[in-house]
Amino acid sequence: MKDNKNINNKLKEIPSGHKLKTRRDFLSHGLLSMSASTVMPSVFSMLYSRLSFAQECGMTANEMSQAQGLPVIVFDLAGGANIPGSNVMVGGPGGQSDFLQTYETLGLPQDMHPSNPGQLNEDLGLKFHADSSMLRGIMSNINAQMSAKVDGGVFATSSSDDTGNNPHNPMYWLANAGANGKLSALAGTNGNESGGRSMAPPESINPTLQPVKIETPQEALGLVNVGRLDELFNRDKAEKVLKTIQRLSEAKLQALSNQSLSDQIKDLVKCGYIQSEELYKENTPELIDPRNDNMVTSVFNLNDGDERKVGTMAKLLLDGQIGAATVSKGGYDYHNNTRSRGEVADFEAGSLIGKVMRLADMKSKNILIYVITDGGVAARNNSIDNSNNGRGKLAWSGDSGQRSSTFMLMYNGAGNTRPELRSGKRQIGWFKESGGVENSALLTSNSVTNMVKAVVANYLALKGEENKLSQVVGNNPFGSNLENYLIFNKL
Repeated sequence: MKDNKNINNKLKEIPSGHKLKTRRDFLSHGLLSMSASTVMPSVFSMLYSRLSFAQECGMTANEMSQAQGLPVIVFDLAGGANIPGSNVMVGGPGGQSDFLQTYETLGLPQDMHPSNPGQLNEDLGLKFHADSSMLRGIMSNINAQMSAKVDGGVFATSSSDDTGNNPHNPMYWLANAGANGKLSALAGTNGNESGGRSMAPPESINPTLQPVKIETPQEALGLVNVGRLDELFNRDKAEKVLKTIQRLSEAKLQALSNQSLSDQIKDLVKCGYIQSEELYKENTPELIDPRNDNMVTSVFNLNDGDERKVGTMAKLLLDGQIGAATVSKGGYDYHNNTRSRGEVADFEAGSLIGKVMRLADMKSKNILIYVITDGGVAARNNSIDNSNNGRGKLAWSGDSGQRSSTFMLMYNGAGNTRPELRSGKRQIGWFKESGGVENSALLTSNSVTNMVKAVVANYLALKGEENKLSQVVGNNPFGSNLENYLIFNKL
């Protein structure tokens, strides 16, 4: 009783309407000791509060599932991969088909110019070069029926070369925009603030939403997250959870935090801290483990490192367990004066993207795929790689952030048609005839942060909520010109 009285007194000191967002907030108000905050298991912030929210709002499990947002997987290609020209087609102010005079610095010899017969592919809606290795990887895993459910866009934006300091990662703002799951909002293969190689825009970061690190099925079973405190902890809910925490000794907290997610839930149900077994029944190891999902194992080789990472993330995303995930993949600093190494790496990335689409199709689920890289790469105009993997293309000779881009593909797995475009436009920004980004074209052309905001705006547009951009990212830098940055209509 004394502990509860102290909690109530401390809660009364918090200004009305103020939300406790981080563990630092709890510490500053004297609501947790430093040691307790260190071992406080995330199951409280992630599941107990969610259950309270659902019960208080009268939401059923099905309604909670329907309220979850469109899942997003971000492929973070570390090292400065080629995206524009040799993979996704880019052009001048008129868009993808406003071809440049030459694409040699973007890796294509003149006989592979996209204006030549057979050198352009539109199977995915978004135009690719016909011999794009990423495209070949994608198409090796999907059929014509699946490819007819895809469309996308490319963002012509310059970025810094071969560094993790590019603020490319949209994860936190995507969570604000509704990318949430039953167990966690965000996940990543890297155990850092963004979950990937590239950083998140500093102003987007919310420490209560830091991505949980997942690389393997075993880590999926232990899924934990530092919480969604910014959404869930107002005064009343904070009081309930803090009282629950106070009932546990620090030894019990430590023991609980060391358990797998399913065992944490089971233990809390057994001890009466959670009054329903619903969450445990929904999140048993058998249901979460990708190794037990025949659809996953038929698509992904879970004995392969990259396929294991992507297959695990894809399952969690498509089953609604997490909202957005970043998969970091190395080996994209391939400017070694050959073409073959880059072609192989690009095919591998494309193959993983195609496998995500294939799994989404099997599960009849939608998913947004976003591909980023740190910087870009340039080719020499006098060095053709005629090796088997070089495919007669120009060799990559060095970093070039002016030849960078990102792209997104929306897979409409729950429908039978391509996602609808707003105006037929699939290119945001454009390239100069010299083969570099025109930095003055749009507000996104020379600002990675603005580009990330445009990506989030397109995520919102897929839900018909683009008018919420300021609310989600803090401001709308595009103002009345937002339409110039939008590709999609509402799904």
